[in-house]
This record gives sequence, C-alpha cells and structure tokens, in this order.
Amino acid sequence: MSLLDYRRLAVVVLGVAACGVAAAADPNLYFSAKGGVMSSDRNGYGDSWNAGAVAGLHFLDFGKGKSNYGSLSGEIEATVPLVKGDVNPSNGKWRTWTIGAFAVYRSPEANGVYFKGKAGAVHRSVTSRPAGFPGTGSSDDPAFGVGIGYKLNKRNSIEGEVTVMDNLTFISVGFVF
Repeated sequence: MSLLDYRRLAVVVLGVAACGVAAAADPNLYFSAKGGVMSSDRNGYGDSWNAGAVAGLHFLDFGKGKSNYGSLSGEIEATVPLVKGDVNPSNGKWRTWTIGAFAVYRSPEANGVYFKGKAGAVHRSVTSRPAGFPGTGSSDDPAFGVGIGYKLNKRNSIEGEVTVMDNLTFISVGFVF
C-alpha cells in the first residue's frame, strides 16, 4: 500500500472514532465500519479489497413487543479501495470507490440473529489500468443487498452482507456501533 492509501485508511479510522462519540448522543443514530471483497463481473478482472463506513438512522419499528415485525432505517455508505484487483491477461490493476444511499429493513431478532435487506442507489467510480492504458468510468446504478447480523448487545452487532450493483458485487463484514 502506498502512503496515500495509509492516509485514506487513517481518515476512515478517525471518522469512525468520531462517529462513535456522535452515536452515544442519539440512540437512533448508528455507524458501521466494514470491509470486504469487491468483485467485478467483467472477464479477466480479479477481486479488489475495499473498506468503508456507514452512517444510519433508525426511524421506524413495525410493531412492538410480541407483534414486532422488524424495523426500517436509512443508510449512507461509502467504500474506498485498499488493495487493487488484477486485470488479466494484460497484467494491469483496477479499483473502485462507491457512495450510496439505502433504505434498510432488519427483521426481528431470534436469539440475537436477524436478517437484513436493503435497496437504494450507488454512485461508483472505476479506474482500470490494463497494460499501461488508463481508463476511468463512473455511473449511478440501483443497488440491492441482503445480509445477516448478530446482536452483541443492545447497541452493537456484527453484520455480513452481499450488495449487488450493475457489474460489481461487494461481499463485506462490518461492525455496527
């Protein structure tokens, strides 16, 4: 990783720390740090690794007590590349960053386990450098995701999810606080 990549990672870590302080002030506000594999459907493109942050606001419960049917939240998610993916056969590299807005449904918990579904829109920028021929493209795409979470306590949980957008798939694990 280059110095610029370490600086980007430091900004993400400091941002997550600041978010933790803000989340303590509002119980409906939550944040998440996540990382995972960004896969491209393009032929010859290997996986890249991205890290990201999420800011969310819980705003609706579908019932209370025994009649709990889950909850609805809004999330803003951004990811940045940590490790570039390979482009074959020309021995190049590719990377992508994304920013998206999602409506998120979480099911009622059963023994701390819940399911998650999300739908929204993502702006993504892909940079590819196959064999010295740089290229950059960006687009706005619909995005959908599913996942599973485990509640560690009243506030914190671990979530794994798969988010699909056009020709990219992001498989990630995150810590919600």
